[in-house]
Amino acid sequence: MNLPPDDVATLALPPYSGLEPICPKCGWIGATLQYREARGAVALPWNSSHIVDGPRPERLARHCTSCGYHWDEAPLDTPPATASAPSPGNADEGLVEEERI
Repeated sequence: MNLPPDDVATLALPPYSGLEPICPKCGWIGATLQYREARGAVALPWNSSHIVDGPRPERLARHCTSCGYHWDEAPLDTPPATASAPSPGNADEGLVEEERI
């Protein structure tokens, strides 16, 4: 069975959106905020080989007060992520002009 990686530091979260965030699903202004500590993978209590949720980094959990959508954001003291791979939107970044097709 393939287990999720234990290195949760590689997971990128969107930055903290402030006191009046806009819900990414419905556009409502306002969401609750709850701090959540980092944790490992979660398995079924009666079958520990069945992983139901992967590890999660330290995060701020948001909950839209209108539609109920949930999302996570990075805490303010989270160190900036190091860019080891280009983002999907900039897949050509770092390539020499001759290498582009």
